[in-house]
Amino acid sequence: MITMMISAIENDFQREFITQIYKKYYSAMLKKALSFLDNSEDAEELVQEVFEDLIKRVDFVMEVEKTKLPAYLLSAVKFGAYSRNKKQSRWNFSDFESEDMELLKDENSIPEEIYLKTEAVAELKSALEKIPERYKNLLEFKYILGLSDSEIGAKFGISESAVRSGLTRARRKAYSVMKEGK
Repeated sequence: MITMMISAIENDFQREFITQIYKKYYSAMLKKALSFLDNSEDAEELVQEVFEDLIKRVDFVMEVEKTKLPAYLLSAVKFGAYSRNKKQSRWNFSDFESEDMELLKDENSIPEEIYLKTEAVAELKSALEKIPERYKNLLEFKYILGLSDSEIGAKFGISESAVRSGLTRARRKAYSVMKEGK
């Protein structure tokens, strides 16, 4: 089904871009979906929905930095599962698995850069484990999924100003936790 959706894209450049995402990240996205959903059928359906959204937002997705694309895709799967389940108790925003870390590596990076990126993600992961779940979700939706304040507000049923206030508190809290850890 996904391949049919991809083949329906009229712009050759966009079709090739989505095809490359499919070839490179489909299995990681499916594995991530399986970690949140109870069966493979639901996981495959979720990944299909994510690809439908990617195709609708292809111009935006093409603007995502190459190094951030894997995290964006995995977060889109996580967000889709969140939307389906509405059970935050099953969520751990900062639970980067080893395959997630592998996807974050740029094949052109030198070992020192990879180490620094890994350390930075580990530091952020540690900080995010210590802040309230609602703050983690706000940060993920804003900075990883790239949702606007109005889109986030619609998902949580809150106003845009409440989203902005929450993001400010979330950033301050995460920064404070990271500062304490040094």
